[in-house]
Amino acid sequence: MTHVLASVIIPTFNGKDKVIQLLKSLEKQTVSAFEIIIVIDGSTDGSLQYIQSFGWKLNELRLIEQTNKGRAGARNTGAREAKTPLLIFFDDDMLLDPVCIEKHIQFHQQHSSCIAMGKIIEPALVGDKEIVQYKDFLNKNWNQSLEPYKQQALPAEWAILSAANFSIARSDFDTLNGFDELLKDIEDYDFALRVKQHGTKIYYLHDAESVHKDPFTFQKYAARSRSYLKNRKYAAQLKPDLYENDPILNHKNSLLQKLVYTIFKYPFWLHLLDHYNIFIVLPKKLRYKIYGIIFTAFIHNQ
Repeated sequence: MTHVLASVIIPTFNGKDKVIQLLKSLEKQTVSAFEIIIVIDGSTDGSLQYIQSFGWKLNELRLIEQTNKGRAGARNTGAREAKTPLLIFFDDDMLLDPVCIEKHIQFHQQHSSCIAMGKIIEPALVGDKEIVQYKDFLNKNWNQSLEPYKQQALPAEWAILSAANFSIARSDFDTLNGFDELLKDIEDYDFALRVKQHGTKIYYLHDAESVHKDPFTFQKYAARSRSYLKNRKYAAQLKPDLYENDPILNHKNSLLQKLVYTIFKYPFWLHLLDHYNIFIVLPKKLRYKIYGIIFTAFIHNQ
């Protein structure tokens, strides 16, 4: 049997079709020295039986069912059940480049007491929906901001971490007390704040690449972003010292911004974008700016 070097942890909730695609990409990895722990977090879609129905060519696959605790609770369960000193986390809607696991393992063989955050891309194809094109645009801008830090530690003042693709030594994860299970969203941002406070370095592992594919609509994306802000405010109430310098919560809008957001704060605009997008005739740069205004106005109207 292959010596196991890492534990791949995947939380999933009613995502049986998505996790199947992720497992298929795990079968194609250039290394096999890892176990896989899928935490089925209160799913009602028959995930356990569906995953078991496939004949997987994987070193070790463990399925754990639990009552719904949210992504933070599911990830913590996976970490507790892990057999190895290295934890690699992925969301269930990721597709991995064949060298992704190998790059995470190699990084931690060469570094200690730090975190590796892999690259996430959200590619759009010609003919894809406008929301897919827009998210691809946002993702490319995000990755461009990380580009100068390939294989390097991110600036110490940044609080950035995506739990959709990252790795950490189990000892460091335990020292940081894992993810906060009181949070149903932004648990990775909360974790990043504690990482920053602790002084642990986060490296950008650009060659540990994964693809995120999710059938978003403008309305779904806005609702998800609003949930992020709601949980951010809740976390700030629980931990005022940790969140005292939060740039989003401390931002003050100008009078003009308040006026514009008052106009675009209604769900009507998101429905319009999904079904009768009147802005599609505008140049991309201008209409994307309008989308950003509509999202911001809706998200903060709570």
